[in-house]
Amino acid sequence: MTSTHADGGGDSRTIQGIVLGLALFSIYALGASRTIYVGDSGELVAAVHTLGIPHPSGYPLYVLLGKLWTILVPIGSIAFRMSLFSSFCAAAAAAGLYLVGRQLGLTALSALFSSLLLAFSPSFWSQANIQRVYSLNALFLVMALGFAIAWFQRRQPRLLVAAFFVAALGATNHTYMGVFVLALALFALITEPGLLRRPRVLIASATAVALGLVPYLYLPLRSRANPRLDWGDPETIRATIRVILRREAWDRAWIETPADLLTIAGDLLARIGTELFWLGAVLAALGIVWARRTGWPILLFFLAILGNFLAMALHGSRSDLFLWHRYYIPIFVLCALLAGLGLDVLRERLSSKVAVAALLLPLSMLVVGYPKHDRSRYRVADDFSRTLLATLPPGAHLSASDDNILFVLIYLQLVEGVRPDVDLILQGVGGADLPPLRFDPDVDPLYFTHHPNWEIPGLEIVGTGLSFQVRRSGAPMPEPVIPKTELDGESDPAVPKDYLTQNLIGHFHYMLGVTFESRDWPRAESEFARARQAAPNNDVLFYNLGLIYRRNGLLERSLAAFERSHAINPRHIASRDQVRAVDRIDELEAELEKMNRLEAEVSPDS
Repeated sequence: MTSTHADGGGDSRTIQGIVLGLALFSIYALGASRTIYVGDSGELVAAVHTLGIPHPSGYPLYVLLGKLWTILVPIGSIAFRMSLFSSFCAAAAAAGLYLVGRQLGLTALSALFSSLLLAFSPSFWSQANIQRVYSLNALFLVMALGFAIAWFQRRQPRLLVAAFFVAALGATNHTYMGVFVLALALFALITEPGLLRRPRVLIASATAVALGLVPYLYLPLRSRANPRLDWGDPETIRATIRVILRREAWDRAWIETPADLLTIAGDLLARIGTELFWLGAVLAALGIVWARRTGWPILLFFLAILGNFLAMALHGSRSDLFLWHRYYIPIFVLCALLAGLGLDVLRERLSSKVAVAALLLPLSMLVVGYPKHDRSRYRVADDFSRTLLATLPPGAHLSASDDNILFVLIYLQLVEGVRPDVDLILQGVGGADLPPLRFDPDVDPLYFTHHPNWEIPGLEIVGTGLSFQVRRSGAPMPEPVIPKTELDGESDPAVPKDYLTQNLIGHFHYMLGVTFESRDWPRAESEFARARQAAPNNDVLFYNLGLIYRRNGLLERSLAAFERSHAINPRHIASRDQVRAVDRIDELEAELEKMNRLEAEVSPDS
């Protein structure tokens, strides 16, 4: 297997890559989300539009490139434009992987197989038509990988310097590329130890890294202008470093003992099989075996994969590790490339028809995956937040938290100008300049998206639809504002519903249930049932339901809800105070035993 083929030179390969990229962009764009998506999307797009600073690591490159994209591509809403930006980056990354495969000596069919395997893998595709940073991260990984492989093949210092620059520049979009910089440095020194005796190359590489990180200067410079969205207030060197290194994320790490690494690794290996439809994973394993024999820089692959794994294992939360596998997209990129090598090995030893037949795998992934990733009809997040804002009186104060809700509200108000009269208090945004909560509940209405858990004499918190209102104790119960009983697309099977969307739908019905709890219990229980059905894997929801059932004297239901919460997340329930669900379970079991004993004592049959 060689690094060149008779079926076309560099120009023809470039043309093939462009055609492939355009085809993939068309597929992604067709299913792109027209409205803001759930989760981080609202905050990221608001930062792009207002040139603000989103949550750590600040993502300055995404903000700056996204702003430029929204100006140059004036199609639809800002949310839709940023969905198309992700589509462009994902298509370019997959097409770039085709070119890297050809660079490594793969046949056109095997390189195409690698590209399509990545393009239609579930996690990669899930980020290719919504407003997130992961497609851009994949693009920079592929570009840096291309330069690193070119240096490995030709040993020209300028190629190594270019690889360091691209990787460092990519780190200003996502911190994984900083991990890749370290992997690349270690790979280069092991591959060519003589670099330590070439100060010019070392200085040039270090300079390239420094220049690549320049976009991070955006954070302190922009923060001094006090934008509306200014997470972490990174005006000082210490605050800027804290934002870049995502210090707050390390406090949520799931790992507790070294043995947990095996659990995380087992989940990752299983996920690689799912992402590559298992046959692709088998081919990737074959590619690993043959990589050194074919002159591939397998050490770089190993270090890049190990870096991704360790970075996630050491600071990832339960959701990061076991629910959202988008953080492992760099690993899936490399595995897809190795699968192309595995296919090339089979082709050489069996028949060229094997490669053609293997293309049926990614094509089947396209057919199966498109309905699951078609977000063109997605309206859930937008509809929830618009409905919430519509329930508030003029001039209301709304203290918002939870990324699922807060970030979409930020987008609607800062980008689309929805309900500018509502004072949106960015409770969940680090570094936000929160005003003092001085108010008169009779004339200055204050609402919360989530119960504040206050215990203030003279005040009480009541559900009024999709929010909680603060009112004086004993005041007349406000009439609930229920403009709708179902979110747009909630019952539409053509609208994909990922974990966060399920949670948002569940929260919608949970809030309706809370509102009716003291007014109409059968209606409330009906809404709670819909919440459980919509979000069956949300430990927070079941924990809160356990509390509600308990205060209404329904101890068996309460126990069942706490047990479900504990089964979903036995390590930490999602309550902010980290109270363990098992403590609640033990407590309720004792209460149930006591009640059963009392019932037996008063029973006439006893």
